[in-house]
Amino acid sequence: MDFSQVYKVVFVKCEEASFNFFMNMPGFTVAEKIEIGGKECPILQLSNGDFMMLVEKETVETDTIVLKTDDCVRDYYLFNQKSIPGLTEPRYVDHGLELCFLDPSGNRFILTEERDYSEA
Repeated sequence: MDFSQVYKVVFVKCEEASFNFFMNMPGFTVAEKIEIGGKECPILQLSNGDFMMLVEKETVETDTIVLKTDDCVRDYYLFNQKSIPGLTEPRYVDHGLELCFLDPSGNRFILTEERDYSEA
């Protein structure tokens, strides 16, 4: 079992719209679909092996979700080709390089490429 994998739950207004959104994005695939409380909840696998489950909720407070990548510039290029809403250009931060985008429910996603800037 790989304990380095991350499992995130993302609450969305409409499971179908959110599912279609992520299926249109590079790097997201369907791992499985489960049913919780009579509602279908897709579990997506990211290209880095992490998992994200979409759970539909009537009232959703927007959240910030941090995902990891191994190449922020590549992902920006791929996301930009898909016209992802709210996509920001990659920017340098203390822990590496990051970009942001919004999902159909208004959740803010931060995609981070961790880099070590300390001197050897």
